[in-house]
Amino acid sequence: YHRGLVKNVGVSNYGPTLVTECHEHLKKRGVPLASNQIAYSLIGRHNSAQQTLDRCNELGVKVLAYYPFAMGLLTGKYTNTSPGLSKEDTLSSPLSLSNSRRSKFELKDLERYANGDGTRIPAGGVTPLLRTMERIAMDRGKTVAQVALNYIICKGAVPIPGARTAAQYVDNMGALHWRLTEEEVTQMENEADDLGFSFDGAGFKRSDAKFVGYGME
Repeated sequence: YHRGLVKNVGVSNYGPTLVTECHEHLKKRGVPLASNQIAYSLIGRHNSAQQTLDRCNELGVKVLAYYPFAMGLLTGKYTNTSPGLSKEDTLSSPLSLSNSRRSKFELKDLERYANGDGTRIPAGGVTPLLRTMERIAMDRGKTVAQVALNYIICKGAVPIPGARTAAQYVDNMGALHWRLTEEEVTQMENEADDLGFSFDGAGFKRSDAKFVGYGME
């Protein structure tokens, strides 16, 4: 950094304690910690994710949020069609899952999140939350995916959404230049908390397994 070889220093998957220690360690050497990339979404705020975001905001470390759609669950594409979904995400659950490029292990977990398994995830899965997001999306003239991304922006983080097509890119960009109200944010968080479960990845892509001390501090 001091030699001009890098402009910024960032870390990935650091929990609140480690990011604080890293920030202080670098600060003593005159090096600012610019970012911390973690898994974060409306249904991925637990396992220290929210605490990490709050701590980063206090330290001035920008959080880069991967899995902002919870691997597609928060776009609504794995649940029933509704008016609030973006054009490319208006597929019914069986068709969307069968056409997905994800591994069979990921699809099995995503189906559980989407529809419930009757044990760890109640029947209906993420549907109650999506209904609230769809209502907000319709009131705003936005898509559910745009609401999911804007939520993260409102929390002070930068979402990292994927886009395989030009249409998905355009839809993602529609999350910019507007903000959800505090009431809308609270409504979605309450609905997400009432689901009784949180998203920690699917298949072998487990977000909690990536963290260096994350959730185990």
